[in-house]
Amino acid sequence: MATLTIKNVRVLDPVLNKNETATITCPVEGEDITMDGEGLYAFPAFVDVHVHLRDPGFTEKETLETGAAAALHGGFGHVLAMANTKPVMCGEAIADFYRRAKALPIHAYTVSALTKDLKGKEPVDMEEAARLGAVGFSDDGFPVDNVSLLEEGLARAKALDLPISLHEEDPAYVKNPGVDSRVAPAFGLKGAEAMAEVSLSARDLSLAHYMGAKLDIQHISCALTARLVAAFAASGAKVLGEITPHHLTMTAEDVKVHGSLAKMNPPLRTAEDAAGLAEFIGHENFCIATDHAPHTPEEKNRPLKEAPSGITGMETAFVLLYRELVLTEKCGLEDLVCAMTKIPADFYKLPHQGVAGGEFVLFDPQGETEVDDAFFRGKSHNSPLMGERFRGKIKGICVKGRYHEF
Repeated sequence: MATLTIKNVRVLDPVLNKNETATITCPVEGEDITMDGEGLYAFPAFVDVHVHLRDPGFTEKETLETGAAAALHGGFGHVLAMANTKPVMCGEAIADFYRRAKALPIHAYTVSALTKDLKGKEPVDMEEAARLGAVGFSDDGFPVDNVSLLEEGLARAKALDLPISLHEEDPAYVKNPGVDSRVAPAFGLKGAEAMAEVSLSARDLSLAHYMGAKLDIQHISCALTARLVAAFAASGAKVLGEITPHHLTMTAEDVKVHGSLAKMNPPLRTAEDAAGLAEFIGHENFCIATDHAPHTPEEKNRPLKEAPSGITGMETAFVLLYRELVLTEKCGLEDLVCAMTKIPADFYKLPHQGVAGGEFVLFDPQGETEVDDAFFRGKSHNSPLMGERFRGKIKGICVKGRYHEF
């Protein structure tokens, strides 16, 4: 093995509680590399506990290989894939996922579906899924209506010491998914109310807390939901709240500008919601999760009502949040890095040794990132950030004994 040496680099590592200028040395494949890191930051490799890799079944949108390339480019060394694949991720599909993931340049994990075929009728064999390596359970994209089924799932997940992560949108309050009900009439739609998320989150937080089970509330869009998560956490609930870059930096008004590229489930909300969510970056029960959702141009070019929801997110997450949160002093750099590393890794019990473990991101705060078609390493480019420039650049990442420079 060769050695990578980076001198005079600022190491900001919440995993090991370090913030100091130091020299990094670690073994890597290939030839020895020595560089001057003055002016650069080294963070632990980022962790994303909510991505859609679309593989197997929807590889026209993304594959394990292109998803891994997108993750590296955004500084992510650990990603957790959702179960809405074809076949749905459970049983032998989990075993096949991990066989293929071994060859990837990143650490890729998967949840198991919570219910068979994501239909919300019958739980999967959760014990088998855990044995095969699933690190949690989720029917992401589909709320769990059946309370008794959810109770059973939470009890079994608790026995396995694994979390359930839930998409919280009560269908009773969703007439047209992907667009907030307050702007939907401008498009001839009724949209989805904020109450859809708040009501179901309150129910499931109460149930999980009562049962002592681990619960991940996915892609929070409403500030009130975040306050509920924080309140339950303060009462001892084992809960994680995911906040996406798009819900932190965009609003429902952006649908008027970007059309289907700003269509999300749950929808973008108000400026007050975005500002309220930003207040929880730095709270120990909240993480950044991109909900990376690649789609083909043909799908996103459909009329708003028919177009699928979601955008790509891994490649732009950090530079976007660095600009919109750190440079505007809405949160500190260390808080943002912690929300993208230690907090999600600890909740899901993912192996993460920090910069000292030889897996880290090099970030140049004086660099520049331009988002265009040539920028993307992932297969799909469905992003409302196309054409934007950002201060700051992911310069490289070291993962699994290999250094990748951009």
